[in-house]
Amino acid sequence: MRWEATSFGRPVLALVLVMSMSVFPTVFLPSFPSMWLTGIIFGYGLGLLIILVGTGIGMSIPYWIGSLFLHRIHGWLEKKWPQQMALIKLAGRGGWFQQFRVVALLRLSPFPYVMLNYVATVTQIKFTPYICGSVVGMVPDALVNIYRYDSEFRYPAP
Repeated sequence: MRWEATSFGRPVLALVLVMSMSVFPTVFLPSFPSMWLTGIIFGYGLGLLIILVGTGIGMSIPYWIGSLFLHRIHGWLEKKWPQQMALIKLAGRGGWFQQFRVVALLRLSPFPYVMLNYVATVTQIKFTPYICGSVVGMVPDALVNIYRYDSEFRYPAP
């Protein structure tokens, strides 16, 4: 994090942070260190915007990758866990707002963020409610990460 903060100018650093938050979740790496650095360097307003753009892209890529293998994953899960699969399918039922609520609530829950990106395709939730619910559900997490590290680095404890 120190290397990133000192090696790049602010516009390039913003691009590097967006790219890291986009690529890391795709390969099952955590992106919260990039969120912390974004909060430290850019603060609340611009930091939140950078985080939402980066995580929005980072949630979209696994969704599309998962949709390419949907039928294989579906078949494997149906054979291995048929009862659990029936429950998972319930998440994808309903209209746009129902799917939006399911995704937003899952983003607020302790369900692993990176896994949800891939699991959402199995539920057959459409992309638009998935990405909208994901972004809305990520706002509280992003604000907490920015606040925690912004206040820690700007106002050190006595």
